[in-house]
Amino acid sequence: MTERRRRKVWVHHVVVSVRMMQTRLDVAEARGLGPDQQAAAHGVRRLLDKARDAANGVDPKPGPLSDWWSGGLVEAAYQNLHGAKVEMVEVYDEADLAAEIPEIAARTHQALRQDDPRRRSVERLGGRPLALQRAYLRHALQDCYDAMDRQHERLRSFRNIVLVLAMFITALVGITVVAVWGKPSILPLCFPANGGDPTAILLNCPTGQNVAAESPGDILVVGLLGLLGGALAAALSIRNLRGTSSPYDVPVALAFLKVPLGAYTAILGLIAIQGEFIPGLSSLDSQGQILAYALLLGFAQQVFTHSLDVRAQSLLEALPGKDSPTVPTATATAIATGPEQAQPAPRASAVPSQYAPTNGSTPAAPPAAAATQVTIELPPDAEPEYQPPPIDLTEDADGTDDNDVVQDDDSMPLPNVPVGDHR
Repeated sequence: MTERRRRKVWVHHVVVSVRMMQTRLDVAEARGLGPDQQAAAHGVRRLLDKARDAANGVDPKPGPLSDWWSGGLVEAAYQNLHGAKVEMVEVYDEADLAAEIPEIAARTHQALRQDDPRRRSVERLGGRPLALQRAYLRHALQDCYDAMDRQHERLRSFRNIVLVLAMFITALVGITVVAVWGKPSILPLCFPANGGDPTAILLNCPTGQNVAAESPGDILVVGLLGLLGGALAAALSIRNLRGTSSPYDVPVALAFLKVPLGAYTAILGLIAIQGEFIPGLSSLDSQGQILAYALLLGFAQQVFTHSLDVRAQSLLEALPGKDSPTVPTATATAIATGPEQAQPAPRASAVPSQYAPTNGSTPAAPPAAAATQVTIELPPDAEPEYQPPPIDLTEDADGTDDNDVVQDDDSMPLPNVPVGDHR
């Protein structure tokens, strides 16, 4: 592995993840695995070896430029790592599998759409047979990683399109500068010095004021100021983009596009002003105005690239991250424990008056504790679990309790138990 590849962050992430999963495999084999689990563990080790080789640049071996452009090593490393994590579900014991259910449920919330039925199928696994849990989790995790891989592919494709456009505009600006340098009159960037009189002899140009003719350096000055305006727009737009750990540097690609596009819009903008294309603006009175408009027009390319910034932001926000919202605590607890274990504990009922001491020293009833209301925020697609209504244990003004329903045997029913089921 070369030192250049060692500096890449995604390589360290893949290598560390491979080592952690190998350790978990060693622990699982030490506890003992069945024949089917041993076969799954053997497949996991093969996938981990493939992921490590891809991260280290051993297999496959593409060229530096083709690897950076197509993302061959990145995709090979992460797809093998994801495949190993999916097959690892078959190796987990019952305790590890129960611990993985909330995490996989959170991953489905990040990677799948809100109306996707696979999200709810994972949330309802609690208490089901172990083999059924493995099958559901394996398919759900595979679908999540497939969706994540497609999101990264779209991000890489968007970056490549932006870079191709940046290279095309850079080449076009270079050709224009070379052509105008040899003959400045074919693309005049100067204005009459006496208030727009076309018969004036002297000109105001980007390289000087009250000069006799255009200079080859006019196109260079305008292009340079356009580059500065584009760089300023790139700096202001990048600060609004979300940072990402993805190996595809979309903000950098957008910056490479905005800088040459600034020079391009500065040149075309001055030509449009000179041709009286903009109403009310037909002539610039001084060299300072020409330079200021060149800088402003270079910054104005942000009008055209704002839609690309919005698209880049949407792609970056669609990538799951460690700071993404997860499944609420109440839902995760219900997933891990099962519906029959997640019911609230019965509340203690008040002592009926017929069982109070009759020696005249009736103890004072303890004050009722104030009920604490807990608000749990659920995602929009989550189905709220049924919560029994709170029981009011305080007495009314007439000394009676509306909740004291007496059965036929003059006994009080237990809380949360229907009348007639009290034994």
